Amino acid sequence: MIEINKLTIEEYYKLLDALEWKRPSERLLKIGLENGINAKYILDGETIGMARYVSDGGYSGLIMDVIVLPEHQGNGYGTQMIEKLIDYIKSNLEENEEVMIQLLSAPGKQDFYSKFGFKVKREVAEDGMYMWLKK
Repeated sequence: MIEINKLTIEEYYKLLDALEWKRPSERLLKIGLENGINAKYILDGETIGMARYVSDGGYSGLIMDVIVLPEHQGNGYGTQMIEKLIDYIKSNLEENEEVMIQLLSAPGKQDFYSKFGFKVKREVAEDGMYMWLKK
C-alpha cells in the first residue's frame, strides 16, 4: 500500500540508515517533509520504501530520495511509488499544462527511470552534481 504525505521522520531515518545515506538534521528534515510531497510503501505494516518530490510550486520539481529496503528491491515497489508520485503531480495540473520533473539517478539506475519517460539531457548537464553545505 502506498500513502502520500504520511512519511514520518523515524521512517525516513530508518530508510536512510539501511542504505548508509547521510542523515539531515531533524529540524531540516521536518521542514523538508512539510514542504514536499512524499510517497511511502507499506508492506505488512512496515515502511519499506519512500520517494520524494520537491517543487518550486510551479512548473519545475525534482524527484529524490527514492529508496526501497535492499531485501525488498526488485519487486516493483519503487516503480509503484514513482507512478503514484507522477499521478499525484499530474492530478494537480490544469488542461494542457506541463511541469518539468528532474531527478539525479543513482549510478546504474538510468534504465529504471527511463521506463517512466525520463531522458538524459546532456545539453543541460553531463552529470548531476551535489554538495553538502555545513555551517
